Amino acid sequence: MRLLFFLLVLANLVFFAWMQGYFGASDEDREPQRLANQLHADKLRIVRDVQPPVATDGGTACRLVDGLTVADAETLKAAVEAFGGEAKTLPLPEPTLYVVLIGDLANQTAANKKAAELTRFGVKDQQPAALEGGRHEIVLGSFPDEPAAREFLQELVKRGIKSARVEGREKPVSRARVETRAAAATLLQQLPKLIASYADATIGECVP
Repeated sequence: MRLLFFLLVLANLVFFAWMQGYFGASDEDREPQRLANQLHADKLRIVRDVQPPVATDGGTACRLVDGLTVADAETLKAAVEAFGGEAKTLPLPEPTLYVVLIGDLANQTAANKKAAELTRFGVKDQQPAALEGGRHEIVLGSFPDEPAAREFLQELVKRGIKSARVEGREKPVSRARVETRAAAATLLQQLPKLIASYADATIGECVP
């Protein structure tokens, strides 16, 4: 019985010595060893729902969209501003049109009388138009530059038509471009989508 007691004591001493590493490196995966190797374990905290930092690009880009009607330009401007960008509509003035006409016709009766007279002189291309206040005019030709209009006027004078004159007229603005500016990543991604329905629209660099 006494022998059994000494054997149990000896076994406990051997186990303790093994746990302390006296017989070589102990298993580092055992719980006591892992706890011993932890540095400042009491300062560990579990943090939940931490979102990763969002990458931001502070760079901006500027793109010029051309080939738009005035109405399309206004629509695009509103769409760019809707996602936080800046947009500016740039109307494209039409070149001056030079017309050869007979104006200052008091009423429809006077216009009809003048049209009949022109027909007798061999002028077939006539475009009568009613003006404000009941007055009328008859356009005999339209030209992109003044010299061509003057040359046509001289031909009419040779026919005996002396009441015609040349008049320069500004054409209504019908085309426009839009200068857009926004965060580079957003603008370069959104702009092609926004102009996809505009057949003639093109994207270019902004003019310095």
